Amino acid sequence: MGATWHNLVQMLASDHSHRTTAQKLGVHPGDRMEVAGDVGPGLRSDLKQAIGRGLVRSGTLDGAIVLVESLDEGREALVTYRARLRDSGYLWLITRKRGHERYLDQLTLVPFAKQVGLIDNKTCSIDDARSGIRFVVPRALRRNGKR
Repeated sequence: MGATWHNLVQMLASDHSHRTTAQKLGVHPGDRMEVAGDVGPGLRSDLKQAIGRGLVRSGTLDGAIVLVESLDEGREALVTYRARLRDSGYLWLITRKRGHERYLDQLTLVPFAKQVGLIDNKTCSIDDARSGIRFVVPRALRRNGKR
């Protein structure tokens, strides 16, 4: 019985089906967020509900979720959003999944992220057509060391 119980606990711990996409993305109440591009049906409204406020289009950000469909768009998003991101913030670059005509291998974005002072630390399925890769400021480079 102990092994069965242990297996059940492990299975439940790795089952994220009960979590919303906003929760999987690590969105927090009060976050100043911007969303750009076709990030999927309903995600914008789910995010607004999770943060308890509207999305923003300017200023400093706690988080951004941006669809990119080419390496050039990815580079541009990394530069643009890095300049606005708090040290404790996050940037999710959303890409089309393998099989889509605009598929972009997320790992090709990592070297450009490093050039602007960001590292990748998580991936997440958004829906059947999209997935995301999260970039953050490395803890060693953060001024306040939080989050």
